[in-house]
Amino acid sequence: MANRHKSYDVVLAKKFKNPKYAQGYLMHIMKKEQLSVEESLRETIKAMGLKEFSNRSGLSIQSVSDFVAKRQKWSVDKLSIHIKKVFNLEIKVSLKIPRSSKVA
Repeated sequence: MANRHKSYDVVLAKKFKNPKYAQGYLMHIMKKEQLSVEESLRETIKAMGLKEFSNRSGLSIQSVSDFVAKRQKWSVDKLSIHIKKVFNLEIKVSLKIPRSSKVA
């Protein structure tokens, strides 16, 4: 991620205090960039700030930093708990048959 000006970071941090904005940001980045839940969360944490996410989730900054830097992988359960806690969103796991489905 490119270095941003501090005033931009302050403005963005204020926006993330609005729960609807935080929800929308996470959902938008996931849909627009076609990222997984895990990757979308990493990008959202970078935007909102590790400290802010840490404060809201109850996780240590080190744990959040390790997740963002891909030194730590979170289970679906852990992702689900913290996405619910911070963004009030639920993860839904589903299966679908791909277009070119060949059964072994």
